[in-house]
Amino acid sequence: MITSKKYIQTVFSTLIIGLLSHSGFAHTTNEATLFPDIKDSDARFDVILLVGIGIIPETESFKPDSRLSRIELGAWGALANKLVTPKPGQVPDITALAISAVENGVIDHLNGNASYATINQVLFNGVLQLDSPVTMPTRAQAAEFIVANLQTDRGGDTLLSSLDMELGPVGKVINVEAKMNPDGGETVYLGIGETSYAVYSHGKVANGPVDLKQWKGKNVRRSIVQNLGQFKLWIFLEAGEAGHHE
Repeated sequence: MITSKKYIQTVFSTLIIGLLSHSGFAHTTNEATLFPDIKDSDARFDVILLVGIGIIPETESFKPDSRLSRIELGAWGALANKLVTPKPGQVPDITALAISAVENGVIDHLNGNASYATINQVLFNGVLQLDSPVTMPTRAQAAEFIVANLQTDRGGDTLLSSLDMELGPVGKVINVEAKMNPDGGETVYLGIGETSYAVYSHGKVANGPVDLKQWKGKNVRRSIVQNLGQFKLWIFLEAGEAGHHE
């Protein structure tokens, strides 16, 4: 008979294996494979980061130069507040996400485009001091604004910490190791200095290859890790080499 403690440990172990398992590198995506329409956008790496941490949903395109609508911001707010957790690789229903944001008081209505003031209210509890609160940004500008404020204190937490995430190590990747899992999948571990974490099976990378085994020797300039109890998991990695796209 399985005790409740052992059952919880078994469930947790199964969950961790599910988060780690790779079959090749098909589930890791970057700015070229996720949103082809952002390849020339200065915000492309910020967009991929926000997809990686679960705020921007994975859709067929991003349309970086279009104004951010309140429906789209509502969807981002629903994901940031964990009202819905879409399955990796599944295109979410943006309207349904936005409606859930209204129903839960995340955003007051869905008509028209979003301003910086609206983004501030939806994602930052209204604490940011804004230079142009009524300006309606493009989706690319909104992504840059959100990323710039991920670590801003919202009155007890930050947007990033509310997702159980934190900024990860940066520097040269000195070790890449692939390990087989009990389910037959593969987990890839990247090491920077003395720190080595596994990479989430649906992780996002920027300015680097989707084949994680090719990251050895690359310089990581920005990373995000997920806190999972005693474990930490790479969620997002951005390589420092400029001007090269895989």
